[in-house]
Amino acid sequence: MIGTASAGRRSPMFGTLSLAFAAALLAHADASAQPDRRPAQPRDSAEELQVVEAYLSENALQVLYGRKLDVGELGRNDARAGVFINEDRDLIGIADMLFEVGERRRRPGWTLQIGPRAYGALISIENQDIFAIGLGGTLSYRLGRNRTAGFSITAFYAPDIVTFGNADNIKDGSVRVETRISDTTDLFLGYRIFEFDLDIDREVDDNVHVGVRHRF
Repeated sequence: MIGTASAGRRSPMFGTLSLAFAAALLAHADASAQPDRRPAQPRDSAEELQVVEAYLSENALQVLYGRKLDVGELGRNDARAGVFINEDRDLIGIADMLFEVGERRRRPGWTLQIGPRAYGALISIENQDIFAIGLGGTLSYRLGRNRTAGFSITAFYAPDIVTFGNADNIKDGSVRVETRISDTTDLFLGYRIFEFDLDIDREVDDNVHVGVRHRF
């Protein structure tokens, strides 16, 4: 089983520098009476970014919510959580956190993220319960001058030692192409192989899917 906001900073400055204490009080009072016409400070979109992503295949549906989380010295990284369900009523919770590796300026357009992914699943065959922690990541490349299209490869693997319940391991891999349809929304087409190693291997997803990712 499988198991994605930071407050705006304010830096107001009050008062004026004056040679006379009385003049300073008058200046401050006058400033307080006037509306603040200073331009708003731009928000850091990388810090404020939140994402909702959903895809639909022939027999499966997945919805994920993601956002940036501060992990101390490791910086702000992508964390996601969500749910997967298929027509066999396999219900799987997913949560992961991905850390970017390397510097983007050295390889424009390319992004490599790696990290853990947790699975918590209730497989419909005899209600088998599974929990696992996998390791993997995503390699992606953005095309074009404005990076509005791209492709990605994602793979996670949970070996037997960290897979608990009725499964021996979990394999989860997908490829995807995507394009931006607005400033905040991407449309993608992908293919995923998602398999649990049970007494008889259980492919919970092995299909083409189409989906949308919305940022806010």
